[in-house]
Amino acid sequence: MFKKINNIFLIYYGSFNTKSGSNIHILELLRNLNKYTDIVLFAPGQKSVDRSLPKATYVPVIDNKYLVQPSYEFMLSFYLLYSCITNRPDVLYLRQNSFPFFPIILCKILKIPSVVEVNGLVLDELKVNPDSKSFAYKVFSYLALHSEKLNYKYCDRIISVTDKLRDELVRMYAIPEEKVFVINNGANTDLFKPLERKQVKAELGLEDSKRYVCFVGHLAAWQGVEFLIYASPLILEKCPDVRFLVVGDGIMKDKLLKIAFELGLSDKFVFTGRVPYKSVPLYINAADICVAPFIEERNSKIGLSALKTYEYLACGKPIVASSISGVKDLIESSGGGISVTPENPQELAAAVVKLISDENAQALMGEKGRKYVMENHSWNGVARKILAICNDI
Repeated sequence: MFKKINNIFLIYYGSFNTKSGSNIHILELLRNLNKYTDIVLFAPGQKSVDRSLPKATYVPVIDNKYLVQPSYEFMLSFYLLYSCITNRPDVLYLRQNSFPFFPIILCKILKIPSVVEVNGLVLDELKVNPDSKSFAYKVFSYLALHSEKLNYKYCDRIISVTDKLRDELVRMYAIPEEKVFVINNGANTDLFKPLERKQVKAELGLEDSKRYVCFVGHLAAWQGVEFLIYASPLILEKCPDVRFLVVGDGIMKDKLLKIAFELGLSDKFVFTGRVPYKSVPLYINAADICVAPFIEERNSKIGLSALKTYEYLACGKPIVASSISGVKDLIESSGGGISVTPENPQELAAAVVKLISDENAQALMGEKGRKYVMENHSWNGVARKILAICNDI
């Protein structure tokens, strides 16, 4: 099916020094695309980056938070030009983040087909980022916005992770609709799978007598974890044996710890901090249900294709999540959970209590969710859809 595609250059501007959904996404694409064709990954080569990835080219950068991206863009131009001349790719695949300019310009000059993957809009990121008023961030945003305009205009195909994001791209940048394809994110269904709850609780040192509600993800403002904390007294009133797992790290962690402390709930929450990717399924499987309490700002405009929701379902866990486009659609299509009004602690608490008190409903939703993700949202399936688009151009 994919005989025409012999090699793909995969261009990434994110840092592998941090744990993020974008890193997971790109690494899963690398792993699964490699099953079908030859992939060369280009990524920033900070000193502390793990360089064990096969077929990865780590481009040297100035290891300073303000200079990493400009120096990467500069050095990448030489590395990419040399690689395109010596090992011309059939397709260049770029994940749009930071402010890439050179890869798509080079593709136009050398007539190499290009695909740009879009996961969000820079203007929306600016609204919810706490550093948005700083001079450096304003410069970054200016460059990122103009990078979006250039890349979306001159690439051959665009992959959007949600329907609403596709609609925004068409509206904001006057992109022909037939140029934009929607491919949702996925889950590693070999890693994220049901495990015996009692066993993983023991492995993690969690009390077997307690029931757990779990959140996994980067602790950023748009995740809405504070609304889980605000909902927790209402949950504990009905279900006093419930405890809350918050798995991940990020800029909001200190604020979330403070909210829990001020509400006298510090002993009810376990903030794990950053954990290895391979350990995340243990925490999900230790839980009775999982939550994704996203806020409306940033999320409702472009919709969501959140990794955590697919991973929760892949582990056979029912979910309670904000009724945001993409997430709500996933819940309705899979039958794997309950959607609630965003930023509404009362409704969030009521849904959690309803599910955690009904083991039969938990089991049924868990089975439905796992089956749906296996059939529709594995990373292998995502890779095959991408290859079909690459083959088309």
